[in-house]
Amino acid sequence: MKTTIVSFPGASRQTVKFEYPEYCPHCGKNISPEMIYVSDSEDIYSSGDARFVVTFRCSRSTCKKYFAVEYILTSTSKPCIIAEYTYRPPIKVKLPENIEKVSPVFVEIYSQATIAEREALDQIAGVGYRKAAEFLIKDYAIAKNKDDEGKIKTIMLGQVIATYLNDFPKIQALAKSVAWIGNDETHYVRRHDGKDIDDLKKFILSAAQFIAADYDADEALLFTSSSD
Repeated sequence: MKTTIVSFPGASRQTVKFEYPEYCPHCGKNISPEMIYVSDSEDIYSSGDARFVVTFRCSRSTCKKYFAVEYILTSTSKPCIIAEYTYRPPIKVKLPENIEKVSPVFVEIYSQATIAEREALDQIAGVGYRKAAEFLIKDYAIAKNKDDEGKIKTIMLGQVIATYLNDFPKIQALAKSVAWIGNDETHYVRRHDGKDIDDLKKFILSAAQFIAADYDADEALLFTSSSD
């Protein structure tokens, strides 16, 4: 429990008790923040709803951002309570930089699925990852087989994997694994109990790495052939 002096109307300066916030609203990490500034209160000390604001700074060296917390003095004999505000820390999604050139919709859906997972919406996060994977695989197949774009868009994902990824066995294996585990996230009965959403993400990211590398290789081939 901490204490600080707050100025209230009528030139009243009182010592109040309060707790420091445990988490940074910016980075979402557990912290021991530095108290920077305490505002005056515009409310009477004994009003039962006297409010003031404390400015803190995150103690994490990778963050160090400032944030404000509003406190409410509901009783002169009790510690202040924190006014409830909702903050959402930024969600950082680690994907190959150039994968957006292959499938921008994949990046969008994968990012949304990540947010759902961080919000503990585990029943829909897996469905989102499965949908993201379908866009990634189909967009990659279309990039490699532009004449079959219409067909690839309409056929089942399993058919796309079996038909259009034969020349890329490692990507094909990853894509098939993603489809199997992803289907478990969408169906009533799971068929692969030994695999879960973490495996699904792992295989999706590995597939994305291979696809991004293949995109870079195609770009390099185009560059070198044009320079001959």
